[in-house]
This record gives sequence, structure tokens and C-alpha cells, in this order.
Amino acid sequence: MEQVLFYIPLAASFLLISLTHSLFNAALARLPSPEIYLAGFTVAKSLLQVLQNPVTMIRQTMSALIVDSESYQKVKKFLLGLVSIVVLLFAVLSFTGGSRWIFNRLMGIEGEVLEQAIIILRVFILFPAAVTLRNFMQGIAIRFKRTILTPIATAARVLFVTLIVVFIDELMFIEPGILAGLMFLGAIVTEALIMFLGVKLSIKEVPKSIDRMNISRTGIKNNTLSYLNIMTFFTPLIATSFIRSLARPIIDSGLARTINPEIALSAYAVAWGLGVIVISPLMMFHQVPLTLIESEGDKIPVKRFALYLGLVSSALIALVAFTPIGYYILENFIGVTEEICVPAMDVLKIMTILPLVMVVRQYYWGILLKNHMTMYVGMGKAVNLIALFITILIVSLTKPANPAVIGVIGMISSEVFESIFLYHTSKRGHICKINVKQKS
Repeated sequence: MEQVLFYIPLAASFLLISLTHSLFNAALARLPSPEIYLAGFTVAKSLLQVLQNPVTMIRQTMSALIVDSESYQKVKKFLLGLVSIVVLLFAVLSFTGGSRWIFNRLMGIEGEVLEQAIIILRVFILFPAAVTLRNFMQGIAIRFKRTILTPIATAARVLFVTLIVVFIDELMFIEPGILAGLMFLGAIVTEALIMFLGVKLSIKEVPKSIDRMNISRTGIKNNTLSYLNIMTFFTPLIATSFIRSLARPIIDSGLARTINPEIALSAYAVAWGLGVIVISPLMMFHQVPLTLIESEGDKIPVKRFALYLGLVSSALIALVAFTPIGYYILENFIGVTEEICVPAMDVLKIMTILPLVMVVRQYYWGILLKNHMTMYVGMGKAVNLIALFITILIVSLTKPANPAVIGVIGMISSEVFESIFLYHTSKRGHICKINVKQKS
């Protein structure tokens, strides 16, 4: 029950975040010339995700490295320096010709979409700072097992965006490009501030509270934790996040080279968008072994919970994929044509395997994070990317009747190979130890 109470709020938070992305599109669709602002927003957001990549792994860093007030202060100072550098580089790129060159020369964006993308990107300038604050506070909440704070903050984010959608006509006095950027920035600022208030009100003096916790100390100790140690831990996570961001372009490139690329790309995108509603909560499962495993005896219940979670997630996708429910959602709620609906259903059927594989990978990822073996996490993601590329290439050469399945087969293959790599790595004697005794 402890695992359920710890994990469910994290899963709920990811589901709510998925909801806000649909609300963003709803708001943008109500602007004048919506196609321009939808395109500009998408382009600016894609570059934003690359630029803020270094601050996306703060939750894991907080959960793994903070064991007392001294380690807390060191990690806090490190992250403050990191986000300052990221925001500075963001500002230089946004307010010089750098962003225009990237959008135009590398991404092929022109005309009014280009101009609006630059405006929106400039509004995003403080986004990395807000993400850092949110993830930092989420890391503290996770460390204290106060995960209930995360969906509360995310719900506030949903409310903020909902109000924008409802009252957007009254906000038309703001330039549409600026309004589009403020909507996204305001959402993350709202979430970050609610997380900050939640942590401050429930935990109050965090450093003293950490010292009072009866923590089973693992890995690097307070007397050896240095900024070099933090960088050694954190750098592979940055690489992991960057490598992960390359998966979709590889899949899209493979689908684009099929006999009917438009149908393949559309069917895969629609099926993945539907399936990810079920899969996205699994992205936080690594926090369960990272936070709750304190001894070898804790592994069995966590593994059992992982199995149940994977089976339930697969069953939910199967319910959609193998019954008329899937057709009804695709045709009536999403509004796709029969030509896209049929291949998308095939993708969903194969996707039923994915949750079981993903939860295994997440479990061993959490074990490696707990032991501060982030280098192996990065290596595992490299294995994932290589397996994805090779699988996409091989399956494409077989010319399947439904080319849309190439993408999901590649995803399953990449997750399987990464899981195998992480499993064998975690079985190495010095890595699989959960508690490392203090040397005398």
C-alpha cells in the first residue's frame, strides 16, 4: 500500500500534464490565424526542450544525492549555477540572430511562422528557471514521500490553462504571439509556485527536516560529496535526456521512407498519442525503487508492484486495441478517417506489449540511480537508440503491409535491449548493493 500511495500521485501528475497539452492547442486554435500560432508555438517549444535539456533531470538528482543538510546545500548551489548558465545562453540565443538561424536554416521555417516562433521563444526565456524550481521542489517532496503535492500543483496548472481557454477573447488585447508564450510560461510558473508553497508549508525548514529524517544513507556521503561528484552524477543524465529526444526523429525518418508515408506517419502519431495516455505514468516508476528500496528485502514487493502495474497498463491498452472502444475514440473523439483508423488500431495492438517492458526498464533505472551509477543509465539509453535505429531499418526492409507498425516495433525492441543491458549491469556485485556502509 505504501508503494501505491507513493506512486499514484506521481502517475496522476503526468496524466494531468498530458491534459494541459491538449488545452494549449485548444487555446491556440482560438487565436486569429491559428495555423500560424500553432506552428510557431510547436517550433518554439521544440527548441525550448533542447535548450532546457540540462534541467530536466533535477528530480532524480535530488532523490539520489540528498541525504542531509550539507548535501542539500551543495546540490542546491550546483543547480542554481546550472540554471543561471542555461537562462543566460537561452537569452543570448533568443535575442540575437541565433534563434532565427536555427529556425530558418536548420528547420526550414519561413515567413510569419518564423517571426512568431522567435517572439514566442523570447517569452519562454524564464521557462528553464521555472522548470528548475518545480523539479527541485518535486525532488524534495519525493524525498519526504509527500508525492501528493505533485498532482495538486499540476491541477493548478490545468486550472490556469483552462481559464486562458475560457477567457481568451478578453485577452486579445495582448499580441497573439506573446499571449501564446505567456500561456505556456504561466502554466509552468503556476505549477512551480504551488509546489514551492506546498513544500514550504508541509515541510517548512527543509535542511533541518532532512537531518531529522532517519535516512538509510547510500552512495556518496556528505563528507565526500563535492561539486565534481554532483557533475559526475548529473552529466550522464543530461546525455540520457538528449539521446531520448532523438528517438522520435529516427522513427519519423523510418516512417517517412515507406511506400505511403503520410498514412504511416499519421497512423503512428494518432496511435502513440492515444497509447501514451496509459504509458506516460510509467515514466515516473523509477522513483519507487529509488526512494522506497532501503534493503534487499524491499526489492520483492517493489518488483511485484511493477508486475501488477505493467499488467494493468497493458490490459488498458488491450481494452482499447482489441474492442470497438478504440475505433470509437479514434473516429469520434480524435476524428481520424477510416484510412488512418485501421492501421492505427494495429499499432495499438502491438503496443500492448510495451508497458511490461517499460516498467522493467524503469525498475532497473531506479536501482542504478540509487547506486549513483548514472553512467550506465546513459549507456543503456545509447543501447536503446542503436537498437531502435537497427530495428527500424530491418523492419522497413521487410516492407510490412501496415508500415505504421514499424515505429511501435522499433520502440518495443529498443526498450527490450535497454532493459536487458540495465538488468545485467545491475547484477554486478558492487552495483546491486543498496546500502553502502560508511567506511571507518
